[in-house]
Amino acid sequence: MKKIVIIPTFCESHLIKCQIPNIIDTIDPDYIIYNEGMFPNGTEGNKQLTQEWLDKYTLNGEGKRGFDYIELTNIINDAQKEYPNVKIILNEMEYVQGMTSTDCFRKASTNFDELGINVQEGDCIFPYEGDVFHHQDSKKEIESYTEQLNPGDGFRSIWVDYMQNFWYTEKSRIKPWLDDPKHHYDDNYMSRRICFKYDKGGVKYLNMINNFMTVDYHNPVTGYGMLYPTDLITYHYAWIRPNKFRELRCDQLARHDGYWNAFMSGLDECDNYEQNEICIRPDARNITKGFVKFFNKFEHPKHIKEHILWTDISKERQEILTKGSN
Repeated sequence: MKKIVIIPTFCESHLIKCQIPNIIDTIDPDYIIYNEGMFPNGTEGNKQLTQEWLDKYTLNGEGKRGFDYIELTNIINDAQKEYPNVKIILNEMEYVQGMTSTDCFRKASTNFDELGINVQEGDCIFPYEGDVFHHQDSKKEIESYTEQLNPGDGFRSIWVDYMQNFWYTEKSRIKPWLDDPKHHYDDNYMSRRICFKYDKGGVKYLNMINNFMTVDYHNPVTGYGMLYPTDLITYHYAWIRPNKFRELRCDQLARHDGYWNAFMSGLDECDNYEQNEICIRPDARNITKGFVKFFNKFEHPKHIKEHILWTDISKERQEILTKGSN
């Protein structure tokens, strides 16, 4: 049985530098594949990209490779030297106009043959993203889940979105841990794919990949409900983005006028470590989606502590920020 981690990516070199050792320590894979390339219409497929946008965010303004591609190449080369027993591949993707985000993700999660990898029934595929991590102590837990899978089965995890720094999360993603019992009911959390044991011909694997854009996470048809739920925590460092990378994160997404002003002002406030909750979406301030919240219930993976934005805060400050939690 081969273990293959496959990751579509664009401008995530600062995270990938920490992610590679995290994957090796938690998955112990045979292959790690980074399929690098820009989705033609942004992450969600609804963004019209101008030449000015391409000049700012892509290598030489060509609209294919990310502006950090040379740095990413160096990171992959250095990692391959450090981990010679794992095949680490950096592959240049070619997407075309008219492809949806799901089309792009599917192409970048299924191109094993063109990379010379003979995927067989029973191989374990981990269709990751460039900003997800697991705690180093979860290795045995992940192994246990994979050992229980039959071909055509997979498992999912609980995803927690970290915002701006390592101490604030999307409040809507941590409902099981909020004090108010009204949030404590089944499936009230974000859950996405982690591993799939490849089926003959890959038909079921492809069906799962086609649900890339779902927000109906537990639905067995249009979401990831066809995968076994687990207690595994996935650290999704969605908004851990320094400088230009954070600008790109915004500029990849189409939002209404004025949306980013309140959003980014709220994220900036997180770095002051003064409030338990901060509103980032004023239009949604009556629900959990409107807020980010201080959250320190999970120890971060050791690998992310090497990230250029890693910041530790004192236990005293953590206690202050925890007060007023709800």
